[in-house]
Amino acid sequence: MYRKKKKTADELDNASHINIDGNLKDTLEVTPGARLQYAVVEGVVEPVGEPLRSQCHEDIVGVVHKVEVTEPRLGLSSLYSALFKSHQQVTSVPFVLRGSDGTAVQVHCPLKASGLNMEMLYKRFLQVSHGFSVLGWYFSGVKSYSRLETEEMLRVGTRVTGVGQLTLDPDGTLNLRPPSDGSKYFLSMADYDTLRKQYSAATKAWKRFAVIFALAGAAALYLHGKLR
Repeated sequence: MYRKKKKTADELDNASHINIDGNLKDTLEVTPGARLQYAVVEGVVEPVGEPLRSQCHEDIVGVVHKVEVTEPRLGLSSLYSALFKSHQQVTSVPFVLRGSDGTAVQVHCPLKASGLNMEMLYKRFLQVSHGFSVLGWYFSGVKSYSRLETEEMLRVGTRVTGVGQLTLDPDGTLNLRPPSDGSKYFLSMADYDTLRKQYSAATKAWKRFAVIFALAGAAALYLHGKLR
């Protein structure tokens, strides 16, 4: 895991940071294959066609919408165990990242991107009344005792950082999509520097875990050898 994190952190550090403006097409036209394998762009979210509308706030629209219901449950066994059952629905509509001069980059496969922590629009915690469900709990071994409902959205007008493969189609369309070489694809509400720092910190944490596990493994082998 640490090696994967380190590889992604290095790729983020070395990615080309490109402005979404009138020069972008010119840059890609002289690039082999009209493609940058790993590039960073930042722009404002704008839908292509009709946006999605919030279920809880009709005046709020966006391009990625997530509704989730999580039910912590109590398992009946020799030991009580906490279980979590989650129902999730995520939808999206086509959208672009638009630069300050009107230049737009079409975003592909947003649901495959990492780092997309959207704005929380609604959050409600409900206590579930058990009533006669106690019998159901006895026979099934599982009882739901609460429910958390949330709604999140990537809103129109949000500034987003995208990291991925940047291409220019023959018709002049600019595109951002998951890299063809398997590198990490990002869409984030954080700016590029913040995204890099966050991933660098996560990589260092995984390195510490790797060292701890290695030392623990070495100690276990040493003790095993001494006890034989």
